[in-house]
Amino acid sequence: MSARIGGAVVFVRNAARSRDFYRDVLGLDVELDAADATLLAGDGGTKLALRELPRAPRVMGGIGVQYVAWVVADAEALEHAQQALTTRGDLINSSTDNGVTVVEGRDPDGIRVVIVHPEMPGAGISELPDRLYAY
Repeated sequence: MSARIGGAVVFVRNAARSRDFYRDVLGLDVELDAADATLLAGDGGTKLALRELPRAPRVMGGIGVQYVAWVVADAEALEHAQQALTTRGDLINSSTDNGVTVVEGRDPDGIRVVIVHPEMPGAGISELPDRLYAY
């Protein structure tokens, strides 16, 4: 048996600003929206909860989840995400290795966003990616 991520909770400085980012870049739908929190949903039932904590510290390279890799359904969705990140000035880079394209950007709080197409779990991967050691 194996598990798959069904959802994530991300603390952000401004819930509305982050809601718009994840909706526009990843195409997530807004399911619930409150003054200080938002619940977004994606394909396959994936949920992303955003909770506004304006003064909470963010420590990159500290213990805990550093980023979540999002898988998009097709090359058009990946191109849309890359263009949205570029337009916002949030694109870090894009690379293709063994037929898998990875687009990396940053959300409004500087949290790394990784978008992948196609999903190829384990196929063609023979070493850990350099981004794992970027911190």
